[in-house]
Amino acid sequence: MLCRKVLRSVIKPSQLRLGVRIVTQFGAMDDLQTRTAHNSNTNSSSSGVGVGSPVLPRTQNLGTAATSMVELQHSNGAPLEAPITPTAPTTATATAAAPAAASVTVNDGVLFADLVFYPKGRERSDSRDKETLARELAEFHEAVEMFTQIKPNAQSIRDSISNLKLNSLRDTIKYLERSGLTLSAVEKLSVIHVAGTKGKGSTCALTESILRQYGVRTGFFSSPHLVSITERFRINGVPLARNKFTRHFWHVYNNLMSKREYDKDMPPFFMFLTILGFHAFLEERVDVVVLEVGIGGECDCTNVLRNVKTVGITSLALEHTDLLGTTIKQIAWQKGGIIKPGSNVYTHVTDPVCLEVIRERVAEKKATLHQVLETEAYFKYNLYAHYFDTFNDYVRLNGALAIQLAYDWLRQAKGRFHEDNPINDLHMTTEVLRGLVTAHWPGRCQLVEYNHMRVHLDGAHTVESMRICLDWYIKSTKRTPSNPKILIFNRTGGSDPSGIVNLVHNAINFDMVCFTPNIAHPQKRDPSQSTKYTSARQQRHRAQIIAKVWESMSEAKQQINKGQLYNTCFEALTAVRARYPAPIELDLLVTGSIHLLGAVITAIDQFQSPVQATATSTAASPSSSIQSATIPVVDRSPVSELKCENLSKF
Repeated sequence: MLCRKVLRSVIKPSQLRLGVRIVTQFGAMDDLQTRTAHNSNTNSSSSGVGVGSPVLPRTQNLGTAATSMVELQHSNGAPLEAPITPTAPTTATATAAAPAAASVTVNDGVLFADLVFYPKGRERSDSRDKETLARELAEFHEAVEMFTQIKPNAQSIRDSISNLKLNSLRDTIKYLERSGLTLSAVEKLSVIHVAGTKGKGSTCALTESILRQYGVRTGFFSSPHLVSITERFRINGVPLARNKFTRHFWHVYNNLMSKREYDKDMPPFFMFLTILGFHAFLEERVDVVVLEVGIGGECDCTNVLRNVKTVGITSLALEHTDLLGTTIKQIAWQKGGIIKPGSNVYTHVTDPVCLEVIRERVAEKKATLHQVLETEAYFKYNLYAHYFDTFNDYVRLNGALAIQLAYDWLRQAKGRFHEDNPINDLHMTTEVLRGLVTAHWPGRCQLVEYNHMRVHLDGAHTVESMRICLDWYIKSTKRTPSNPKILIFNRTGGSDPSGIVNLVHNAINFDMVCFTPNIAHPQKRDPSQSTKYTSARQQRHRAQIIAKVWESMSEAKQQINKGQLYNTCFEALTAVRARYPAPIELDLLVTGSIHLLGAVITAIDQFQSPVQATATSTAASPSSSIQSATIPVVDRSPVSELKCENLSKF
């Protein structure tokens, strides 16, 4: 089951509606479908399906005409009231060789970030004037600026593991109560709790999306954020409004400050976010919170809840070894710490060592363990079998776990949401299929078409996830073989980047390779983009190391080194458009770090006016020097020792 997020590219923005190209994010790249969606409550003129209705992928592999209906049924066997009429597959873009025929146009006035984060269009109220909106944004930034002064969470986790005198869960409860909430009040929330090394975010996004298809009002707490801190709190799939975040922040912050016992008696960064999230979800009266663990599980501050009945554990591997332990058994023990007495525990973990530890923790808590089947099993013998081939690896790996988590919550729910779903039964409902197809998880195999760029966003940062990312990008770019292929890459952390860099180097012959720290622009950034773990100088040094690794690989293979080092994402985009001016269409891949994605998204929005200026200048005078454009020219020479040393002045 694939949770490919709904993607879109604005074609004709106007005050009343947006013509939007929507692409199912988790479907295979050779099966992309498009339709026109209208903003807010406007219905689609092309398909007769409202924006709230998901578009199920229809591929040529089905062997049916494009005009045939997709026969879907509700779980009670009744047909859908409005069957979906699929459209014929369309090529996402025209090639750079024929820009005049390109289907991607300049997205005047539409932010790239909105296309990334709002699959149904961002609702913008005309009742508030610009002054009010500006004040709201300023107040939000003020709150985030104050928030970024809170110490990182990593140190508190390290202390809680190494020093028995410290207890992160006890501290979470203490600060929660100081903020104005009791633990008993928070435990009135119904929660699905998910831990794991890989796939926990995707599993949560799929689970939340499935439940929304049943009419459940959902809250989703995740980390990290890409651009805005509000992304960490989603209400019915939409990031928490900025003004609501600001109000909750000051309420929690002022309560905590007034009850301090000493100067630095405040919760760390992630603990504060967790407490704020509980306030928001209670006020929003959500029916369920899908709660993603931050780091580990046993000592994670999301683990304060004592009555969670539905627990998920995704695949496990060595990670955060300085915090969680140096063996896979220690990692598994930490992840299994979220298991609660009497809970139903679902996992697709297959490693015998990890399973043994999970079984021990299940027995310890008198819980019940269920090993989920392969996702493909849900598609083998039913009307939806042909959908499986349209899904990407994220859904294939995590879909079955998400289905069982959603089914378990519905099984235990009372009232109108209750459904008797047999555990690990292979039945497939329309709601589940819709949830998998329309799930939105920004920055994970996400393609957004914007201003003559097909921007591929994926936060892959391990060798395994990078293989999935590169396979997806290769399939996508088969549609646009003439487009220049551009890589923007960074890999944060202190581990050796050689393995993942070598994988990327061997997989694709990029026309241009940009290494940059996770910094959007040389000037002051949105406070939500402030890093809490490494300084800008440390980030640039890390990018320098990666660039040198790439250069060494190119020399060893006697290839031209196309790697170039830049100080910010904005400078990298400047160099890209200096070499390939609009309207040349580009296939851009941004990967290696979730934090890099956020910086690039921000930089693209900052870059919009220069892109249009460059395009106008080039069109007016094709032979004119690029130096005359309104954007600065960045040195595009290959990475050298001298260039790397020059970074020290920034």
